[in-house]
Amino acid sequence: MSVVSRTVAAIPARTSVGTWNAVTDLLAPPGSAGRVRLEAVTNIAAVLISAEYTRQAPIVVIPASGPRTKIRTAHGPGAADAQAMEIPLVASPCADPGWTMSLPCGVDDIEEIRAALSRHPGIEVRDVTDGITIDEPGADADGGAWSIDYDELERP
Repeated sequence: MSVVSRTVAAIPARTSVGTWNAVTDLLAPPGSAGRVRLEAVTNIAAVLISAEYTRQAPIVVIPASGPRTKIRTAHGPGAADAQAMEIPLVASPCADPGWTMSLPCGVDDIEEIRAALSRHPGIEVRDVTDGITIDEPGADADGGAWSIDYDELERP
């Protein structure tokens, strides 16, 4: 499966909420159910962006079909450059039902964030130092699980 990567400007170019809004704009069109789901976790995602976990490891979206998407945030002096170089996605990976998302989080905050996300199925949190494993949408019961090679996600 292919991977599409993007970098979104964060603090100080945008607030953490503004950064999540930019991520939401990349991933889901206005009025879509996916956008409503992303907007519902704005405050949680803003906490993770403020802590710069999304600088250390990407937000990963596994759409129902098409390439997975990884999004990192640029903080500090690099944020202004990143904002000028933001490129929209060709397709909206959260436009259709069946997508999942993994958000990076530090081990000190992970249980609290996991509890906050418990009301948002399909949006999970992982330790910023770990790779991630996500079930493939529509996979059969005969071992349809696959894992993401975290080293591959780190490649430009």
